[in-house]
Amino acid sequence: MKNIILNSAVEKEIQKVSKTAKLIWEKGWAERNGGNISINLTNMAGNISTDYSKHQYINVSHYPKDLSKKVFFVTGTGERIRDLKKPEEASCIIQFDTEVNGYHILWGGVGKKNIRPTSELISHAKIQLDLEKSPRKYTTVLHSHPTEMICLSHHPTLSKNEEAFNNTIWSMLPEVRIFVPRGVTLLPYALPGSETLANMTVEGLRNRDVAVWLKHGALAAGKDIMEAFDFLDVANKGCNIYMKCLASGFTPTGMTKSEMEELVKAFKIN
Repeated sequence: MKNIILNSAVEKEIQKVSKTAKLIWEKGWAERNGGNISINLTNMAGNISTDYSKHQYINVSHYPKDLSKKVFFVTGTGERIRDLKKPEEASCIIQFDTEVNGYHILWGGVGKKNIRPTSELISHAKIQLDLEKSPRKYTTVLHSHPTEMICLSHHPTLSKNEEAFNNTIWSMLPEVRIFVPRGVTLLPYALPGSETLANMTVEGLRNRDVAVWLKHGALAAGKDIMEAFDFLDVANKGCNIYMKCLASGFTPTGMTKSEMEELVKAFKIN
């Protein structure tokens, strides 16, 4: 399989992925092959001129027709986040055909016989299409397994009350209220890689910064991989502080409602 030549803009985004993947691994959010990443490169890659017969073609069914000719960077299925220090081996760039009957693998999988995109490709594809319609101009989607966020998603009461969950983590630290201003959406457990999970996530991210997949992990989007990572990192910090307080034998008081309202006003949080 022949790899296309990447332009400087695409190379820059992939370098950011490699850097952020190291942080994710060091935080312990990506056991084995846990977690996956996608970037919508359609407007960044330019008009691709290539002999498609030299690129592996993968058939798909029931994918949205709006994916026609879309180009995505996607981490590989079964690949480890820590291996993204060499993204050309552990990830790929794909382009859907005109009819969305399948896609070509244009780049990646160096040294691999059979590179494939993440098994959660349908979730990423649907989320990416929805993000294209958003004024936030997000191009990057990150799914990972932030430990304390998963832990709190098992909480017998907070996991059933999105408002209480958000007020709890917001109140732990001013930065959580400031840098995760729209909070998290709590999505019930669904089979990983399923269309059910994809559809719930698309809907949930329209009004929230982070989607928490109960008992599984979390997902965020951003203008680049670092912004998506920051949403997860800051939200998880709120969960971390709350859990540490409970582990120390007390329930934290948190910031008061008036103190959080003061933050909203001072930092013009919408």
